[in-house]
Amino acid sequence: MSITFNQEMNIAKAIGIVAIVAGHVKWNLFGDFFTNYSFHIPLFFFIAGYFFKSELIENSDIFIRFTGFIKKIAVKYLGVFYLYHIFYGGITVAVYILFDRLYGKLPTLKNLTLSPIDSTPFSFSSPNWFIYQLAISLIVFAIIMIICKKINKNNYFPIVIFLPLAITSILISKDDFGSSYGFTRVLIRTLISLFYIYAGYLYKTELEKKIKYNIKTLLIVFTIHIAAYIVCNTKVNLGLIFAQIHHNISPFIIPFTGIYFVIFISKLIAPLITRNSLIEKIGQNTLHTMANHKFVIFLIQLIIFCLDGKSLNQLPNELTNLYYKIYKYKFLYTFVSIIICTYIGEGLSYTVKFIKFKFNKKPTEGLYVQSDDVPALPLK
Repeated sequence: MSITFNQEMNIAKAIGIVAIVAGHVKWNLFGDFFTNYSFHIPLFFFIAGYFFKSELIENSDIFIRFTGFIKKIAVKYLGVFYLYHIFYGGITVAVYILFDRLYGKLPTLKNLTLSPIDSTPFSFSSPNWFIYQLAISLIVFAIIMIICKKINKNNYFPIVIFLPLAITSILISKDDFGSSYGFTRVLIRTLISLFYIYAGYLYKTELEKKIKYNIKTLLIVFTIHIAAYIVCNTKVNLGLIFAQIHHNISPFIIPFTGIYFVIFISKLIAPLITRNSLIEKIGQNTLHTMANHKFVIFLIQLIIFCLDGKSLNQLPNELTNLYYKIYKYKFLYTFVSIIICTYIGEGLSYTVKFIKFKFNKKPTEGLYVQSDDVPALPLK
């Protein structure tokens, strides 16, 4: 059966990854009205839920399907995560030797294997916490949904599970927006992410055809967003990498107003986007952009550093933040790094498909469609 390419959600992923990269160079993509950290990570969890296959939890051969689901996650998420993690452990050592500057920690057996579950030992690959967390969250989500379907097949029923879990995540997070550590960090991230994944699943199965995308509805969403923004005293960001959640209503409102706005934009421009365009490729390669953009920006800044007439020996003393002249070059850092990372992803994807074709001798038709089984950060 052929898979229909969902250009609107692909554009939403492209917008989301731009927001993530922009956030790392101190640029709010939509200004202070929709701050990057108020919606971008929930957006990707939401998209994961949107592409979650109902067949996994509804058919009689659930065990076989669930086993296959875990295998796909292990290969496409955890496998890729550890390949990049080990690679950037080596890069961290190389940069330390060449530039006398340590980004994170030097690799050890522990931080190469166990530490990534709840920490980010290498700064260059710190955004990859999301890939690891998404794998955990999707497995837990599938288990809960299988149980819920055994009790009640109504798609609205699981909210009685996921909403209390989300509330629990807020209650066990630190009320001063402080960081949590160890198992508590993983638990908080998992519980809140399940709510956003379920929201995406519910949107796909029940709400997509009911929610209107027009100016009237957009104004209503803006009104709700402003009201929540005021009530929460502008404390609306989520620092999920460190399990930082404000103890107010914002986690249940602000991410969804942001997601609505992103989907609104996606629907608006989707008819203008041609197949195999750059924007489409950006949406298809968000995993590789997530994994590589911090190091790519590091390389870009080295070029700018030299063009400014500075010696690389000055690098450790010049950099107070991760990136050189971050505010001046934030647009360049964002878009150039995304384009480079996108084509890194394209190259890796083509290489993997070519190798598979050579060994399996299977037709390549069907290999170039949108990933729909382990979504959100597809390897295509």
